[in-house]
Amino acid sequence: MENINNFSENGYLLLKNALSKKLLKEIQSQIYKTILKNKTKNNYNSFIHATKNLKTSEFNFTKPIFDRLFYKGLIEKILIEKKIYNTISNILGKDLSFAIDPAITLNLPHKDNPKKNYLFKEWHQEIWSGASTSSIQLWTPILQKQNDFAKLEIMINSHKWGHIPHRDRVPQELPKKYSTKIVKLNYSDVIIFSTLLLHRSVKTNNPRMSLPLIIKNFKITDNSYMQNRSWKIFSYSEITKIERFLGNHYLSPFRVSNFKTDLLSGTLK
Repeated sequence: MENINNFSENGYLLLKNALSKKLLKEIQSQIYKTILKNKTKNNYNSFIHATKNLKTSEFNFTKPIFDRLFYKGLIEKILIEKKIYNTISNILGKDLSFAIDPAITLNLPHKDNPKKNYLFKEWHQEIWSGASTSSIQLWTPILQKQNDFAKLEIMINSHKWGHIPHRDRVPQELPKKYSTKIVKLNYSDVIIFSTLLLHRSVKTNNPRMSLPLIIKNFKITDNSYMQNRSWKIFSYSEITKIERFLGNHYLSPFRVSNFKTDLLSGTLK
C-alpha cells in the first residue's frame, strides 16, 4: 500500500487490487439484475446493449443500481475492505460515514459531443458541489470492458491551490503553467483523493460504470453544505463506541449494567 503521507503531498492515493474478486462479482451481479431484469444473458455485451439509445437520463438509469447496491449492503462492504478501510481511517479517523445520494456514473462513448453525457465532466473540484475540505472522495470502476482501464486525469498539486474560481462548473482561473497526469484503474483498483484536487473524466471508447463516494468523519464539523446530504455511518472509533454504550451525555450511573445489547454488532468496527 502507498505511504499514507503521500495523500497530503500528492492529493490522492491509488490502491491497487483493493476490492476482492468475489465482492466485485457480487456487485456486477446486482447491476445486471437491476438493468437487465434477468431477461437476457448477464454479461458486458448485454450491458452495452442496455446503454444504447437510452430512453431515460443517465441519472435515472443509474439511480436504481445505487439504491440496490446500498440496500444489499454492498457499498459498506466496499468501504470495509481491508486496504480501503485502513487507508480511509488513517486519513480521517474511525468515525466514518458516506453520502448516500445516488452516486454511480455512467460514461459512454461520445464521438459526437461529450456535452451530451452529463456524467462526463471537465476539470472540477468536489468542493464545487458542496463537499467539505475535511471529506475525501473515493472512485472505482465497477463495470467496464475486460482488460480495459478506467482513466481519471488529475491536475498535479492542485489540492494545494485552494478554491479555484469557476462559473457553471468551468474553471475561470488556472495557473499559467501546470502539469497533469492520467491515472489508470483496472478492476478492483480504487483511487482516494482530496475534494480540492482538480480532476476530470477521460474519453472512453467503451461504456463504463464507476462508483464515486464522498466519505467524512461525522465528528468533524463540516465547512460546507454537507449537512444537506444524507449519510450512512459505517465505522465507529473506540471512544464513540463507549459513548454509544452510555447512551447520553448525562452519564447516568449504571445505566446499562443490567441491559444486554448488541447495538455495536454487525459490520461496524
